[in-house]
Amino acid sequence: MKQVNNPKDFLSSIFNKQADRGRDMKRVFQWRRYLEWKELTSEEKLSAKRFLLIPIFAYLIIWIFNQNFSLIVLFLLGYILYKKLEKGGIEKK
Repeated sequence: MKQVNNPKDFLSSIFNKQADRGRDMKRVFQWRRYLEWKELTSEEKLSAKRFLLIPIFAYLIIWIFNQNFSLIVLFLLGYILYKKLEKGGIEKK
């Protein structure tokens, strides 16, 4: 254990154990970082594109679903009826 002559250094060594670890931290989404597009790695660019495009795709999917709800239900009912009728169809010999 290190000898500490100054009580302030002693207390800071006890409460600031994170400073002694020296681990590399992984970056999470930082808006200011993504504004400097040319300095990003290819992995960071890909994650930024995904993060920014997910709301647009979600909005489009929800809009299409709301516009065509009755058509989707009709196709699902048709598929279910087709599968029910298919079971009594051709038999293997």
